[in-house]
Amino acid sequence: MYKLLIAPTCFLAASAVFAADKPINNAPSYDFAQVSLVQTEFADIDMFTPKGFEFKASKEFGMNFFGEATYFMADDKTQEVNMDVDRWKVALGYIHHLSNRTVLDGKIGYGEIDIKINDSDNAVSAGTEYFTGEANIRHMITNNLEVYGGLEWQKWDEGSDQKAYKLGTQYFWDSIAVGGEYTKFSDSEVFAAFVRYSF
Repeated sequence: MYKLLIAPTCFLAASAVFAADKPINNAPSYDFAQVSLVQTEFADIDMFTPKGFEFKASKEFGMNFFGEATYFMADDKTQEVNMDVDRWKVALGYIHHLSNRTVLDGKIGYGEIDIKINDSDNAVSAGTEYFTGEANIRHMITNNLEVYGGLEWQKWDEGSDQKAYKLGTQYFWDSIAVGGEYTKFSDSEVFAAFVRYSF
């Protein structure tokens, strides 16, 4: 999974060098559908590295408001023991345009995470619902290259609250983009390589 992120990042950096002198005509879009290949690592359960998919959709309503929905599923099997991770989140956000190439957004949302570990004889599961607040900044380096970062706080009903930061980049060909993203939570981290369709 790490190799999936290295190649796109190098390609994006090279593209930025060759296109740096072109004028910026578009701000980051909030109308898109996205699918990601993901890998998760947990600090307290390091024997597992669940891999899977994340699906995300976002739609701008007007008046600078937008909605977002995310579904994440990953699993791993080690020594005949299975681990499954499922997570979903819906959020409502507001976009503030700092310039024609830079935007700042804030989101509040609600979600749920479920983790299950089982073998042929036993099963253990844990999960919680949570509220979340998030702020992100997105910047178009060129008309085809975006970089972004964000901070998130999750208030869990059960278990420890989570804090996270996120860094990512993506390269566009018209309405299609490819990119990579890294998210560090308090007790886990997620690596993602994605394809996005903007509409």
